[in-house]
Amino acid sequence: MTLSGWCRVAAIVLLLGGFLGCVVPSSSPGPPLTAAAVWHTLDTWNPTFCKVADFYGFYKAGDNAAEQVAYVLIANPSDKAPKPVVFAARFQLLTLPEGQSRWFLTSLLTPSEGLSRRRGWDNLLIPVKAPPSPAKAK
Repeated sequence: MTLSGWCRVAAIVLLLGGFLGCVVPSSSPGPPLTAAAVWHTLDTWNPTFCKVADFYGFYKAGDNAAEQVAYVLIANPSDKAPKPVVFAARFQLLTLPEGQSRWFLTSLLTPSEGLSRRRGWDNLLIPVKAPPSPAKAK
């Protein structure tokens, strides 16, 4: 094979490698998102207006493992007679500049006002924090 033939083969290998590098998902999935971490994060980010009363579970939209929705029952502790409302808490797995992945709370919305009006908080970027271990809490 001539020099130009080797150059063509090398160019094809480089293009194919670049394409597969962009398409193939990374082998290291991020940390798992747990119900305890979701509960603790929601209880601590805005304790005046947001207290989790119950956790219903996660919803994973399609094959996107980097986005999850947790359905929670939230009450406002500052109300005299708190009336819990179901909220959809959206979490996204983001990669920090250092290269590590971390979960963030990105929105907390309820469709309780109907399809035309939603209540809650949008455009959040609250890092998910695991609850303190019992040994550290004492």
